[in-house]
Amino acid sequence: AEPSLWCQPRGFVDLCPACARGDIQVCERVTQGTISPGLIIGACRDTGGSWSPYFVAHQSQLVRVPDTVSDENALMVEPFATTLHAVLANLPQAGDTVLVIGAGVIGLTIIAALRATVSHARIIVLARHPIQQKLAQQLGADVVIPSSGDYTGEYARVIGAKTLKPILGKRVLVGGADVTFECVGNGDTIDDALRFTRSGGRVVLTGAASIPRGVDYTPIWMRELKIHGTYGYGHDEFRGERCRTFDLAFRLMTEGRVDLAPLVTHKFPLSDYPRAFRLLDRRGRERAVKITFEFAE
Repeated sequence: AEPSLWCQPRGFVDLCPACARGDIQVCERVTQGTISPGLIIGACRDTGGSWSPYFVAHQSQLVRVPDTVSDENALMVEPFATTLHAVLANLPQAGDTVLVIGAGVIGLTIIAALRATVSHARIIVLARHPIQQKLAQQLGADVVIPSSGDYTGEYARVIGAKTLKPILGKRVLVGGADVTFECVGNGDTIDDALRFTRSGGRVVLTGAASIPRGVDYTPIWMRELKIHGTYGYGHDEFRGERCRTFDLAFRLMTEGRVDLAPLVTHKFPLSDYPRAFRLLDRRGRERAVKITFEFAE
């Protein structure tokens, strides 16, 4: 199910300008209509979702899983649609250098989306845990840098940039990535994204940041960076065709161009939920990425 509570699930026949364009993720009526205010299923008191006793979706939100797509890939199609939208809205040019900061589910699916849509870009990834570093390489990253120690110096060496130390603040780079996808959403990683992108480059904010602290915004104006935030998905254009992002995500899986099943690293029966939640706190040490519940036949 697509979780966005746009015009149609809210009972409107006439669509707001955003929904009429197919950009249902930025619907202008999220507080109106026949259901309570809320952006998505799980954040609206009339739809349930998340850990509530029920989950209600409008028929317009439902997407049939193709028979050729595995359960594991079907499970990953929602986060993949999010990152596919982010990539298609900020498509690098062939030969560009792309930096991906963070290699959780969002960062890893960004890599998969990049390889499925612009195969000739050079992809550099900053990843925290060994399992993330391994999966980033499997999905097509050219260079993976552990985001610990002097990762700024290592990144500068890999990309061929010069580092400078200002009187105040962290080291800055002369040079950097053409496009940077920030996939964590905290102050440190947003600050890195601004410092690690070349003059005139683009920074795409896909991490769910709210009020980040400790961000030096100087590079935005001093280096004339382009900042683009992305959220959710709706309809996107790919190779001259505009279609539902979910449908395109399934098509890429069906064609064998994307396989996200390795990201599903752990499965638990529902009765074992305490152990599953404890694993979330130790995911780095336990080599976990996506943890799921598996129901008996």
